Amino acid sequence: MRGHCGCIAALTAAAISAHASDVAPTQSDADDRWQFAVAPYLWLPSVDGTMRFSLPGGGADASTGPYDYLQNLKFAFMIQGEARKGDWSFFADGIYLKFGRHESAVNSTNGLFGPHETQPSAETSFRGTLVEIGGGRTVMQQSWGYVDAIVGMRYLGVKGTLQATAVSTTSAGVGASPRLDVSQVQNMFDGFVGVRGRASITGDGRWYLPFYLDLGAGSSKFTWQAMTGLGYALKWGDVTLTYRYLAFYGSDDQLVQTLRFSGPSLNVLFRF
Repeated sequence: MRGHCGCIAALTAAAISAHASDVAPTQSDADDRWQFAVAPYLWLPSVDGTMRFSLPGGGADASTGPYDYLQNLKFAFMIQGEARKGDWSFFADGIYLKFGRHESAVNSTNGLFGPHETQPSAETSFRGTLVEIGGGRTVMQQSWGYVDAIVGMRYLGVKGTLQATAVSTTSAGVGASPRLDVSQVQNMFDGFVGVRGRASITGDGRWYLPFYLDLGAGSSKFTWQAMTGLGYALKWGDVTLTYRYLAFYGSDDQLVQTLRFSGPSLNVLFRF
């Protein structure tokens, strides 16, 4: 219970945000003033995918998640921020998630478990750090809103742990039941390009649709991220409710084969 309360406190107290509900450029931004935005936010993504663990003489593919926040989340921390001057902007995003053991399925095994059919009982745990930095320039600004073109770099550091017991079946019957406990780490660096902005849905501009999309590659074969939702502008800032999706697709020899984060996010934005 204390761990769960700590997670909730860390999430709700976390950090600095301006991902797609960022500082909206206006005509007055054309001067030399810097504008900044900060916002406590809460993002509760479902995390799932497949990790490939290297074993003596072979490997094993294990499903990861979907993790349950109430049962599996041990710790979370999130922080984002942005600075804007005229048409130019700079942003950063950082997330740390730690999930405890979760029942998993081992899709294929060899090497340590032998070449025969296996019936493993497995659990995986996951710890990940995500850092994004980038910059953008406003390429379209109309009465309905604006669009920024963005470019940046995304880092993902992952530690996965597999704990499994396998019963190997041979022609002579049930064989040995080896116990496996292995942890592996992977660091991924990916560049990305994309767009972000907002589109007003009311005449006064108070209600609007924030949006974000990027595509990238590097250590990953492919990675992409998308976000949209509904926002309301106030004198002191904005309140937005969005849905965010982030995915990584690795190559055959990497720990991360697929990894997906998806879920709602509540942001309370303060401008200064």
